[in-house]
Amino acid sequence: MLAAMSPRPGDDPQVVVLTPGIYNSAYFEHAYLAQQMGVELVQGSDLLVDDDNVVYMRTVEGLRRVDVIYRRVDDEFLDPEAFNPESMLGWRV
Repeated sequence: MLAAMSPRPGDDPQVVVLTPGIYNSAYFEHAYLAQQMGVELVQGSDLLVDDDNVVYMRTVEGLRRVDVIYRRVDDEFLDPEAFNPESMLGWRV
């Protein structure tokens, strides 16, 4: 279902599960979901938005485009620039 939501449906879409990290009480659930879905588990620091306004994931092989993000982060912690500037969970542009 998540892959079908990709803006690039003809390609092999990259789906990720966004977690607040290992100190979150539901981290085991996040890791389990990612494993069962066969997708990457990422934190905000693993993601970036490039000049082309596309989300990329940092990998050991370099940047990889992300098509769908299943987020497991509360709204107020998702974007430190718009909601909570003290949050280290979301991502920064």
